[in-house]
Amino acid sequence: MEIPEAVKELWEKYGLSENVRKHCIAVAELALKIAEAIERNGYRVDKESVLLGALLHDLGRAITHDPFLHFIKSAELLKAESFEEKIVKIVERHFSAGITAEEAEKLGLGAKDYLPESLEEKIVSFADNITFGDTVRDFESFMKRLDQIDQSSPELSWFTASTRQRAIKMKEEIEKLSGMRF
Repeated sequence: MEIPEAVKELWEKYGLSENVRKHCIAVAELALKIAEAIERNGYRVDKESVLLGALLHDLGRAITHDPFLHFIKSAELLKAESFEEKIVKIVERHFSAGITAEEAEKLGLGAKDYLPESLEEKIVSFADNITFGDTVRDFESFMKRLDQIDQSSPELSWFTASTRQRAIKMKEEIEKLSGMRF
């Protein structure tokens, strides 16, 4: 997979760490495999947007590693860099299986909806969920990570419960469209 120069330049400009870059590459590789499988089944997917969204989804980690802020910072950086709204939305909506406006408000993020809507947004979000560092795992690993969050931060169990439901629905949709199993 060829990494576009614009992506390399942004990674350098914001000083994105090597481990986050490797993670973004792994997410992009998986997301493109999913997108290509979906295309083979007769659906249209903007693979260029998937590639850029996946490679840049964690750009905000150059500023913060806060799980509930990095995706917002990533989107802000891409807006400031004049990226297309389609790419900004992929990045802004990639966290976990999305966040409703009500959940965002409860998390102190303001009442804004961060749910993946487009197929491209769902592909990148799903690929990110099952990519740990630079290693692609399976969906069960993502669910176990939610269990770990419940144990370490029981105050977030309301969020992990709704995340599980959305993640299962997203997995089923991606599997149906792609014919792949996770």
